[in-house]
Amino acid sequence: MAQSNSVARRTRLGTWRGVGIGTLVTGPAILAAIMSGGAGHGSYITARLLFPFSILISQLEGSIGPVAMGVGLLQFPLYGALIGRTVTAKISSIFLLATAHLVAVLVSFSGLLSEFP
Repeated sequence: MAQSNSVARRTRLGTWRGVGIGTLVTGPAILAAIMSGGAGHGSYITARLLFPFSILISQLEGSIGPVAMGVGLLQFPLYGALIGRTVTAKISSIFLLATAHLVAVLVSFSGLLSEFP
């Protein structure tokens, strides 16, 4: 029984470490996306690569609104939590996370959606 508590504690710790690392990554990623966007006069390539879910949501909203921004702010901490939990629990769902991100990137570049952003 003590071993299962130890595994649970390591899994929780890994999850929170991942959230912390994801939070640290969020700032530079947002800065890179903003700089790439050039205040609306640049390219949204970096934003599409780093924040594909926010870009897809902005297509539904018609602009980069509060929901898309919220998803962007939460994306990397959630990625970190999932990866941290996966690493400590020895579950291989990182592949699924990477696949979901890649599919969202491909859809955002596919041309199926309007040109904004």
